[in-house]
Amino acid sequence: MEHLFVDCCGFTTMTLVESANGQLKFRGKFQEANAVNKNKRMYPFEVLAGNVEKLEETVAARGLYGELDHPTDSIIHLANTSHVITRLWWEGNVLMGESEILPTPSGMILKKLIESGCRIGISSRGVGNGQTNNEGVLVIGESYKLITFDAVADPSTYAAFQSRVTGKREHFEPAKTYTTTPTKPQATNHRALVSFFGLSIENQINEIKKNIRAK
Repeated sequence: MEHLFVDCCGFTTMTLVESANGQLKFRGKFQEANAVNKNKRMYPFEVLAGNVEKLEETVAARGLYGELDHPTDSIIHLANTSHVITRLWWEGNVLMGESEILPTPSGMILKKLIESGCRIGISSRGVGNGQTNNEGVLVIGESYKLITFDAVADPSTYAAFQSRVTGKREHFEPAKTYTTTPTKPQATNHRALVSFFGLSIENQINEIKKNIRAK
C-alpha cells in the first residue's frame, strides 16, 4: 500500500522576480536530500534526484502545477492551481526551485501573501513507501513518486495529516437530528379567493367593453 507523503523543509524566503513576459516568479528552497526533516523522514539523494530527472520533461512543457495548500489526495486539482514549476536544480543536497505564479484565484492569493512579506512554505507531495531505521527515521524508498510542490502556510500541521492518510481512523460525530411538531396549516378562505378573482376578471371585461365603445 502506497502512502501519501507531504513534507516541507521549513519556511523559506521567497523572492518575487518579474520575468521578460511580465509574469511573476518566486524562487527558493524546495526540498533537501539526506536530511531528517521535522516529520522524522529522510529522502535519499538518489530517490529525489531520480524523481527530479523524471519530471524534467513535464517542467519543460509547463505541466507541473502546484496548489495553494495541500489537497487530501495525490491528484493535482486544476481548480486550486496557484503556480507552475518552471525550473528545478540542485545546490549540493538542496533542491532549489522556481515557479511562476498563475493568474488564477489561488495564484493571486499566493502573490499577495508573498508581496505582504508572509512566510510561505514550499512542500513536496508524493506517494510511496519507506522503511524505519534504528533511529526511528522513516527513510523514503525507491518506490517513491514525486508529484509536485505545493505552497503551504503551516508545515507543522502535516505530521498529523500524514497520520490520517496512512490509516488512522477519523472520528466523526453523528449528525444531530431535530424533531419539530408540524404546525396546523391555516385554513384557506376559498370564498374570498373566488370573490377576489371573480371581481378582478369582471373589472377587466368592463374595461375592455369601454375601450371598444370608445372606438
